[in-house]
Amino acid sequence: VAIATGSDGEVLTSAGAGAPPAFEAAAGGGAWTMLASGTQVEDDDASLTVSGLDATYDTYAIVIADMVPVTDSAVFYMRLGDSGGLDSGASDYTFHTQKIATSSGSYASNVHTGTTQMELSTGIGNQAGEGFGCVAYLHVPGDGTMKPNVSWRWAGYFGSGVLVGGAGVGNRDGVIAVTQVSIFFSSGNISTGRFSVYGISHT
Repeated sequence: VAIATGSDGEVLTSAGAGAPPAFEAAAGGGAWTMLASGTQVEDDDASLTVSGLDATYDTYAIVIADMVPVTDSAVFYMRLGDSGGLDSGASDYTFHTQKIATSSGSYASNVHTGTTQMELSTGIGNQAGEGFGCVAYLHVPGDGTMKPNVSWRWAGYFGSGVLVGGAGVGNRDGVIAVTQVSIFFSSGNISTGRFSVYGISHT
């Protein structure tokens, strides 16, 4: 049976046994779409950067897994940037990071107003079984009108092997069109880990 050509973007779809196929709209993808440059696997570099963020998505998910520093007890940092590069000025970021540990019933925090990066964690260990993981959300698209802000939840291990974690919020103190995000430790390179960025669709 000859099938009439469909419209641009349609796909040939089965209509079931005994019926000719038809051109129909392609099925929608999932709510999370990995960016073209979305995943990087660490191989002893000082930092990892994913670019390609734009106004396509209103929210971006930043997923960090099995991240281990070369230097013991290193703090984990994040920076944002636009087409002009990553921002690292002395008053570019404000953040509040909550810290809890299984060795204590108390809570701690670290707060900075006007600094060079957002601090996502406390000092992370690099011994066997230690490391860091985090899921962060960037809540503004590239064409957004508010200051780019990030929220996150994290877990990892102190240099002493104690499980620690928490949550945090931070922002770039100024409206920029975010196109890239970078992660790194306060001291030394990243030994191992995976870094992925997804665009989250509202439909």
